[in-house]
Amino acid sequence: MAKGRRILLVEGSGRGFLCHYAHALALGLHEGGHSVLLATGRRDELSNWSGPFAKEACLGDGWSGWGCLARRVLAFRPDVVHFQWIGQPIAAVAFASWLRRRGIGVVYTPHNLLPHRRRWLSAPAFRLFYGCVDRVVARDAHIAWGLEEMLGVGDDRIVNIPGSPNLMAHPALPPRPAPEVPPRTAGETRLLYFGHGSARKGLGGLLRVLAARGWPGRPHLVIAGEGVLAGADPELLAAVRARMPVTVVDRYVEPAEVAHLFAGVDLLTMPYAKHCKSPLTDLAAAFRLPVLRTDRVAAGRFVEGVHGITVAHGAAAALASALEACLVGGTLPALRAALEGEETVVAATRRLADSHTRLYQTLPPVAAVTTARGVKMTAGHA
Repeated sequence: MAKGRRILLVEGSGRGFLCHYAHALALGLHEGGHSVLLATGRRDELSNWSGPFAKEACLGDGWSGWGCLARRVLAFRPDVVHFQWIGQPIAAVAFASWLRRRGIGVVYTPHNLLPHRRRWLSAPAFRLFYGCVDRVVARDAHIAWGLEEMLGVGDDRIVNIPGSPNLMAHPALPPRPAPEVPPRTAGETRLLYFGHGSARKGLGGLLRVLAARGWPGRPHLVIAGEGVLAGADPELLAAVRARMPVTVVDRYVEPAEVAHLFAGVDLLTMPYAKHCKSPLTDLAAAFRLPVLRTDRVAAGRFVEGVHGITVAHGAAAALASALEACLVGGTLPALRAALEGEETVVAATRRLADSHTRLYQTLPPVAAVTTARGVKMTAGHA
């Protein structure tokens, strides 16, 4: 392998998929021989995990976060600063320009091309930011198309690196049971509905289907996530409880508890009514967990009959039929057997890191800059 580099990864949220993806990438790069510093949000939900790479949970909202990041740059002297998401594009343009004047490579991975709020109002500022970085990572073909067609990024600066390894499925992060979830009983089939509360994620529709009839086998519904019951009808939930055991974890679920949940259920249900590209499908695949989704759920990679089953949104009869097929017969065993052929999270993490190593090797060479005393040195390596 080429000489290891000094990589500063920047992920400011400290929460959710972005946090876990950045930690997995940092782990893979560290294991690949690079010196890694991960700068993450102050709310770092993986603060209790002692990873083998250096980490600073100092990023917050406003200018203080940029000040923290500047201090990390001056102390760590990275070869590359790799942003995982930015929410202040004008500040990011100024910061990226400062990095490049110091001869430091700048890479950006947009997990969304533009923010969900004020999307088109912010587009000109994001276009400026995309224009001043050395490379942009596209995690799928749709992002690559949007970068080129909507934001003017030349294909010479776009690097396609698919894959979404999630640290929650990695052996380095041991699972821990949520205290509200009882041990499994013999012969039961556990159905999981997971995520932040939203009426348009289809929990109400799922409950109506489950309450409408008796079900074969021994189903057990687990509903988990912060505010997960938002918009749900308590009477409808009571009607489902009359049909089967129901466990509710209506709170923020810590990553180790999420890992235990996904490892201990038989089917992830995603009956969404709204369009959503969800990382949950990738997380489920990492746990070899089949998914029953509606056609409103987009995924980075979803092979029908391998990763799960897709039904039309709002089609109660189709959802009921798919659920019944999963509760009896060979549907779930066949899906689980197909998922066993998928790449392990350890292999996916290694592949992601190797792809990023090759990317960093393509960055423009560092420039010589002049110090305050007028002495030239190689930027980033003084």
